[in-house]
Amino acid sequence: MKISVSARGESLDSEVDPRFGRTAGFVLFDSESGSAEYLDNSAQQDSAKGTGVKAAQLIAKAGAEALITGQLGPNAAQFLRKSGIKIYACSGGTVREAIQTLQENGLEELGDDDIEPGPGKMGGRGMGGGGRGRGPSQGGRGMGGGRGRRH
Repeated sequence: MKISVSARGESLDSEVDPRFGRTAGFVLFDSESGSAEYLDNSAQQDSAKGTGVKAAQLIAKAGAEALITGQLGPNAAQFLRKSGIKIYACSGGTVREAIQTLQENGLEELGDDDIEPGPGKMGGRGMGGGGRGRGPSQGGRGMGGGRGRRH
């Protein structure tokens, strides 16, 4: 099985990166051969949008069958599932430890209810209960969440 892990470095001894789309890269481990290779994802670190899906495409193209990461958005999760890649959450440790925990059935596969919507995906009216609030989903100037009620 090919297992992809979002990583802060290029080796099995690197720390797991809790980010998915903006991780520097992925360690792709082949459990049959015991070999590991690094998939560079650094081009996505400064991208404004679509980083999760592009990262998902990268690991799918490399033949990953499982992903271990900290968190990812719903669009990336949907792409991974359609590609037949199972998703597992891990919050820390090294890549080697995360893979070992998965192989010992110590990681639970994430379901649809476990995936959080990303910033800007939740709507709402911003801070202050209406008006032109400056909530996280409001596009910077606080102008996109509704205008509140007039009394």
